[in-house]
Amino acid sequence: MLTAAALVVLIGWVTLVGAILGWVADVIERRRMGRVAAQVYVTDAVHGQLGAIVAPTVAKQPGQPWTVTMGLEPGDFAVAGHLAEIAHDALGRASGGVRIVFVPRPGR
Repeated sequence: MLTAAALVVLIGWVTLVGAILGWVADVIERRRMGRVAAQVYVTDAVHGQLGAIVAPTVAKQPGQPWTVTMGLEPGDFAVAGHLAEIAHDALGRASGGVRIVFVPRPGR
């Protein structure tokens, strides 16, 4: 009887650990998919209004605002304000706000 009880406890712990690992993997995957969806949303918004002039990347750290990074060529600096407005409108509804970063990209 003691062997059966030990086996039930062992199976219970293995099942619990498996469920916790599955839950952690699910949380990580949902977070990654949320970031990918936000990046696609911002990219579609920019491309819909200005065309394919930049390829924004989006990052999110826990407790931090969304960070949208865009590389601009020197000739594209005139549209930086409009790009910031588009990115803010696309992600501005999210809690925590949006941080927009422009990085220089060499001209063609």
